[in-house]
Amino acid sequence: MKYIAYCRKSTEAEDRQVLSIDSQEAELQRIADHDGFVISKTFKESKSAKSSGRPVFNEMLAYIQKSGECILLVWKPDRIARNMVDGGLTIELMDKGFIKEIRTPEKSFHNTSDDKFMMTLDFGIAKKYVDDLSANVKRGNRAKLERGGWPNHAPFGYINDKATKTLYLDEKIAPFIPRIFEMYAQGGISLKEVSDIFYARGLRSRSGTKVNKGFIHRVLRDPFYMGVMLRNGKYYQGNHTPLISKELYDTANAVLDGKLHGRQQKRFFHLRGFLKCANCGCAITASKRKGHDYYFCTNGKRVCDQHHVYMRSEFLDGVIGGLLEKLQCDPDLVELAYQAAKERLAHENYYAASSIASLQNRLQQIETAQSKLADSFAAEITPEAIYAPKMKALTNEAIAVNAEIKKMQGKSDEQFATLEPIKNYFLQGISAQNDYTEAEPEEKRILLQDLLWNLSFHNKIVQDLQYKPVFALIAKTPKPNDFQTMLPVADWDQYSTYATGGVRPRWR
Repeated sequence: MKYIAYCRKSTEAEDRQVLSIDSQEAELQRIADHDGFVISKTFKESKSAKSSGRPVFNEMLAYIQKSGECILLVWKPDRIARNMVDGGLTIELMDKGFIKEIRTPEKSFHNTSDDKFMMTLDFGIAKKYVDDLSANVKRGNRAKLERGGWPNHAPFGYINDKATKTLYLDEKIAPFIPRIFEMYAQGGISLKEVSDIFYARGLRSRSGTKVNKGFIHRVLRDPFYMGVMLRNGKYYQGNHTPLISKELYDTANAVLDGKLHGRQQKRFFHLRGFLKCANCGCAITASKRKGHDYYFCTNGKRVCDQHHVYMRSEFLDGVIGGLLEKLQCDPDLVELAYQAAKERLAHENYYAASSIASLQNRLQQIETAQSKLADSFAAEITPEAIYAPKMKALTNEAIAVNAEIKKMQGKSDEQFATLEPIKNYFLQGISAQNDYTEAEPEEKRILLQDLLWNLSFHNKIVQDLQYKPVFALIAKTPKPNDFQTMLPVADWDQYSTYATGGVRPRWR
């Protein structure tokens, strides 16, 4: 007769209250010491028993069939199985006489009808516990998703906060995610090239390995990065910080699906698409010669002599860097203007708060009047001919007062909301020249997409320059700056228009 011990613990939720494998082994050894026998072999396994297919468990069953009559020692019956397949295999070995007894610290199961029936019940209870736990976990996960929380391991670029059960940005990885989307959304570049470029820039997986093209593909497909969670085919709005806009996500996926920029360019030229010929209006294209990028007019109308005027990319980068210098201003003055605007708005909001309080007081008076009028009408003191128009007038006034309160509250919030993006536009302009000069070609193209529409050249001289709207306003700001020129009402109103899509708060 051989005595065999089986110890199992999974790392999943159903085993949180279960003894460790070493503790289970110690308990089984106490049984052997108490009853005076020696355990022939001990099988240990870290695997969930909610489904069949455990390798060590199957190895143990094969060992039992080879050895003949055995007594199996386990801490509890649910260590053997939480599924009916493995439970049935165990009962079958008892039927065939391979297992004479299953012994636990609390009780023993012999090869009798009653004991096998009770053990089958134990397996069934363990199975039901797992099923109920699975249903509860799914229900809890669904409820968390509906509240905007993410119930799983944090996606690439985020980290789980175990204390608050929320996500926060991974400072090492998160900055790479928008750049991946922006680069791929331009078109003309493969997933492998994106993988190689960002590996050279220092992007690594959590394990420190290269982020391969398959992983890049999964990142581009994941709506999580625009703030939307996809789970079991259903979308949920997340509370986490999004890293990209929906527009950028849609553009990158359109490229991925071949619906946009489907034809991959053989060579990458970071200025292609931004330059025009001032002489004929045609686009300026590029080619690589002797290791350098040269830009020249396409001469699409076949009437332009600029087709043979070649400009090296290094020359154009220098010209563009000089043009971006116009976006610079004193950062201290930007901060002063920002703080002054905040103080001014706070001062204005003090009076707005008083107005809102007055309106709310009037709203209470209207509600009181409506209540008294209704009571008077119910007591048949006030006739309907007087009640109806009076109640209608009070109701209309209440609607108007409520609308005014919401308008004033919304205006206050919108005014403060515009300050930060406007400040960031100025800061972006301040660093634009330096950022462009030090950037890699792919990043230079991304920067220009934010800053410029296009440049027109004739004989290597800039003839026309079009900044993006908000930066065009910054470029027009008189230089050198002083505090007064940083706060003109008209200009800041225009900045706020572009920053907020039409909301135009007064800064002063």
